[in-house]
Amino acid sequence: MSDILIDDRIRDWVFLPIIIVMFMIQMFRGLLTKYMDNRKTSQKVTSKAQLAEMIDKNITQQSQRLARLHGLLPDQSFKMKRAHLCDHESGILTKASQKPAKDPMQSMSMMNPAAMADMLKQNLSGIVFMALQYQWVSYFFSGFVIGKVPFPLTQKFRTMLQRGVDVQNLDVRYISSISIYFVLLFGGLQKIQQLMFGDDNDEFVDDTQMQMQMQMMGMPTMPSLGQQNDPGKLFIAERTRLEGVKHTFELNKSQDKAMKSLKRFLMQ
Repeated sequence: MSDILIDDRIRDWVFLPIIIVMFMIQMFRGLLTKYMDNRKTSQKVTSKAQLAEMIDKNITQQSQRLARLHGLLPDQSFKMKRAHLCDHESGILTKASQKPAKDPMQSMSMMNPAAMADMLKQNLSGIVFMALQYQWVSYFFSGFVIGKVPFPLTQKFRTMLQRGVDVQNLDVRYISSISIYFVLLFGGLQKIQQLMFGDDNDEFVDDTQMQMQMQMMGMPTMPSLGQQNDPGKLFIAERTRLEGVKHTFELNKSQDKAMKSLKRFLMQ
C-alpha cells in the first residue's frame, strides 16, 4: 500500500490530548504516592525492626543520591562524603553491610497486615487508573493513525503497532492511537516524570513500571525475599558502585561551555 497523508489535526486533537491526559494522571499518581509515603513516615515508629528498616533505606538513598549528583560537588566535598560512606573501617555502608542476613521465615512472620493491605490498595488503584485510561482512549480515539516508524518492520509487529485499526493492506510502520497509549504507559513518560518530580521520584518511577507490567500479567506485586533477607549484599553493591564513580566537578566545565556557546552565537 502506498504512503498515506496524516492530517495535522490528528496531532492536535488526538496525539497531544493523549499525551497530556496520561501525563497529568501519572503526575496525580506520583503526588498521591508521595503524600501517602510522607504520612506513613510521619507516623510513630512502633518497633525496632521498623526503625532499622528506615535507617537502611535512608543510607541507601544517600548513597544513590551521591552517585547520581556527584558532579555538583567540589572534589574535596565529594571525597569527604564518599569516605564517610565507603571507608573500609568506619564507613556507614561498611558497617551496614556487616549486618547478618535475616531468616526468611522470620521475615514472613513479621509481615505487617496493614502494609499488605496498603500494597493491595496500591495495586488496585493502578489497575483502576489503567482501565480508565484505556477506556478513555478506546472510546474517543480508536481507529486513528497518528504516526509512522521511520524504519522497516516485519508483519509480526502489526498487532503491536496497529491495535484498533483493522486494515490488512496498511503498512506495518504506521502506528495507531491505542498503540501509542501502551507505549506511553510502559516507559514513554518516565523520563519526563523524573524531571518533574526530581531525583526523589526515581524509586517511584521504577516501582510504577514494575507494578504495571505485573498487573498486565495478573501477578501480585510483592518485594523479593532475597532483597529483604540479605541487606548486606545491597550495601556492598552500593559501596562498590560509589567507589567506582569518576568524579568531575561540573562547574569547572561551565566556563568552557559558555565560551563555546558564545562563539557559536557570534559566528551565526
